[in-house]
Amino acid sequence: MSLGPFDALISFFQGIANGNLHLAGLFILLLLLAALEVGIQFGKFVARRHTPTDGEKSTVNFATAGMMGLLAFLLGVSLSMASDRYQQRRDSVLAEANAIGTAWLRATVGTGSEGETLQRLLRDYTEVRIAMVTGSSDPAKSEERLLERTNRLQSEMWTIARGMAERSPTPISGLLLSSLNDMIDLSLTNRRNFHTHVPPYILRLLLTVSVFAVGAVGYGFGLVGSRQPVLSVLLLGVWTLAIVLIIDIDRPQTGEVRVDPSPLVWTLQGFGPAK
Repeated sequence: MSLGPFDALISFFQGIANGNLHLAGLFILLLLLAALEVGIQFGKFVARRHTPTDGEKSTVNFATAGMMGLLAFLLGVSLSMASDRYQQRRDSVLAEANAIGTAWLRATVGTGSEGETLQRLLRDYTEVRIAMVTGSSDPAKSEERLLERTNRLQSEMWTIARGMAERSPTPISGLLLSSLNDMIDLSLTNRRNFHTHVPPYILRLLLTVSVFAVGAVGYGFGLVGSRQPVLSVLLLGVWTLAIVLIIDIDRPQTGEVRVDPSPLVWTLQGFGPAK
């Protein structure tokens, strides 16, 4: 099924947004400016053919205000969804750091040389989890490689802890298994949170309504014969920044607004110097 021109434009925007955020912002601003200009020219065309009455102008203003109100509502909903996902990522990073710290402490209690091995693996594991949160352009630290390393370390730690529990089924070994299980579960939760985004149709709807609402504003300007260039550019600039912020928050590992890995860093520092 072939896309219409506007659908193709939206798809093109999504491709840009996944790559360069600055280009995405420029694209949005130019698109809104174009919609405003089209609206102005159409309003002037209508005004030349028929001089609008005060009642008609009031009707246009009322309809435009309604569209801008709807646009503000959609913007608020989109920003709220992006912010909620950002907070979920922060919470899951903190929870995972706490689980790793608990596993580290339990590995120090009566576990001998195997405990030292677990501590070494937990140190390496924490470094990998920090890299997962921060993201990296280094191919050696790509997400696939980091996930592979995460799974391998989890398997090694679980094998050691299970062997300890089978040879010596004590409350300590049971608690160690429990903490490792929580740590592994939270790594999956963290991965889920970092791959959960604002639904694409929400962003498409926001951009679509923005174009039509700004076009309606331009139409009103054209009817009265006043462009208001300064106010128009300020309005579209602020609106563009708001949309770009939503996109930025929704890109936790590549955008400017990122989740702080400090809880994991502090946990790693709490392990002390490597032996």
